[in-house]
Amino acid sequence: MANNRINRYIGAIAIGTVLTVVPSCTDTWDDHYDSDESVAGTTLTLWDMIKDNPNYSKFAEIVRNAKYYKDNTHPVSTYTYADILAGGQVNTVWVPDNSVLTDEEYAKWMEMLTESNADAEGVNVAGYNVQQQFLGNHIALWRHNISEPGVDTVKMINGKNLEFDKTSRALEGIPLGEYNIPAANGVMHVLKGIAPFRYNFYEYLKFREPQTEFGKYVVSKDTTYFSADNSIEGLPDENGNPTYVDSVYFTSNRLFESRTYLPREGAEKWQMEEKCFHARINNEDSVFVMIMPTDAAWNSAYEMLKESYNYANYYDDKSKGDLNSPTTIKGLNPDSLQKTSIEMDLIAPLVFNIHKQPKRGEEMWTLEMFKRYKGDGGKANSPDEYLYNTFGDTLRNVGDWDKTSLFDGEPVEMSNGLAFEVNSWNFPKEFYTPDVEVEIENMGIFYNTESTKFKVGVGSRRYSFSNEAYSKITDLYGKVSNGNFYHMDAPGPTNAPKAEIKLIGNNPNAYVPNAQVMSGKYDIQLVVVPHWYIDIASAAEIEPKFFKKDTIVSEFDETDTIFVPTTEIDTNYVRSLASINKFKFRTQITYNNNQQNAKDANSSWVTNTYDGLKVDTITIAEDFNFPYSYKNMRFSYPTLVLEGYTGKSDAKNGFVYDLVIDKVILRRKN
Repeated sequence: MANNRINRYIGAIAIGTVLTVVPSCTDTWDDHYDSDESVAGTTLTLWDMIKDNPNYSKFAEIVRNAKYYKDNTHPVSTYTYADILAGGQVNTVWVPDNSVLTDEEYAKWMEMLTESNADAEGVNVAGYNVQQQFLGNHIALWRHNISEPGVDTVKMINGKNLEFDKTSRALEGIPLGEYNIPAANGVMHVLKGIAPFRYNFYEYLKFREPQTEFGKYVVSKDTTYFSADNSIEGLPDENGNPTYVDSVYFTSNRLFESRTYLPREGAEKWQMEEKCFHARINNEDSVFVMIMPTDAAWNSAYEMLKESYNYANYYDDKSKGDLNSPTTIKGLNPDSLQKTSIEMDLIAPLVFNIHKQPKRGEEMWTLEMFKRYKGDGGKANSPDEYLYNTFGDTLRNVGDWDKTSLFDGEPVEMSNGLAFEVNSWNFPKEFYTPDVEVEIENMGIFYNTESTKFKVGVGSRRYSFSNEAYSKITDLYGKVSNGNFYHMDAPGPTNAPKAEIKLIGNNPNAYVPNAQVMSGKYDIQLVVVPHWYIDIASAAEIEPKFFKKDTIVSEFDETDTIFVPTTEIDTNYVRSLASINKFKFRTQITYNNNQQNAKDANSSWVTNTYDGLKVDTITIAEDFNFPYSYKNMRFSYPTLVLEGYTGKSDAKNGFVYDLVIDKVILRRKN
């Protein structure tokens, strides 16, 4: 059973990237794969037939010297591929004979197996690569005979899916010489060439030489752990602790599973939620396109963004609000926050699932389309073309930016897709430093702090407003964003409302929907809405009083005049409404100024007057400089204090206490 105990782990090789869980198996499973001499018609094992045939001597020497690896850091020192092919597990081997395995190739594989390649812990990663790139690419579990025409996809023990064409008798286009040679523990075919090996994305980033900065980042998220449940326990040691005859290790990479990552324990200490690919780029059964930056591209992007990712040592923790005694987050390392934030922002948008791109007519996306058109669907520079990356971004041509420039690199075929190795970073800077658009849609956008900063009437609410249905009004007086606006009702007959607004992007139609304030300058604007829009939204129609009226003399009495509404807006009536529905407001910005034991700093109050006539964008702060970034911070953000500023004397001149707001916009300046 010793061989069977090791053989049951051969399934581990099928992961390709050592990241797939290997199921635990029993002796019953092993028995299922025991040799069947009545089927094979011989007592010779696969290893017997290979080692005893001088035509396969090169392949045999590699098999004899290649240790079996459970993963790239855990070789089984006493177990070789000769033991595997001599064991009871049923396999199929495609053997390249000496005529196709050149002396140079043979020398390369043998040199990789030498102990001189081992590290200080005795691990020879080069030996693991022999397993993955060569031997594992020529061996598959179970018998794969040629019995009838057809094409099969065979899962090799390195995890690769290779095409076995039984009609033309070829593996991945490499023709067979002899085939269906029976063995007691499987079947052998002779291959007239070497089965081509292709990395998957993860393998390419991990094992290519030299490894790129991007690759180092991805691999740094690996976690390898020991699984006692899947390991075979031996006798306890002298202290009574368990020992293991066969130890099973699993490796996972947290970038692959979700869009973001937080640990199950201790998440409250993480200032940033880690962004991920949301794509298992190690999965051989998926098809992806990935933008792979070279070091030149990676470093240029990092330098481009540094000034916008300037972090502080201290932040105001707004997760509980002032009513719950907020605390100052202390002891932060600004350089570490900057590095973490930039790197995860760089990697998040780089992967595209080929099967989840929008359908173009009747045609589904294919890798060949991507290679040919670089994600343009064959309609170069077409503005209606867009792509989805796995992080959730919708990428469109914007302004002068053509999204197909992202793929201006050398295409590299992977076993599970296509990589574009790019030397320049063609995401526009605006992708990472966008405007921040805050829709005032519901109470959730307000920072519920001390009562003096949150004071509105019970009539405060969101109003839906159809720009299309009320086009006769909106064409003249302006549209509202996303079909709604917010009415901040006055808390009393002679009191103005006041609230504090979280400056966190929440406009789903913005260039970046969830944008956060970064270090640098912004023009801060408030989009205000005519108070009389409330009348239209409440009635769900433009009432007749808003239209001009024609005068018609009665046919029965020439002195009797009838007033008939028309379809033309009565602009004089609208002006009369605006003249008694003006409002004043003042604003103040709270922001981080890196004070150890103080709350956020406050800007000076700025007062503005609104004439109440049209939807208007009022700049409340020009070139406002935020010294420190909030990008990716979980518990901190700046706020805007908004307060009605109408006094009793203003009320006599047509000013109301209410405020009607559409959104806040922070327009990035640098």
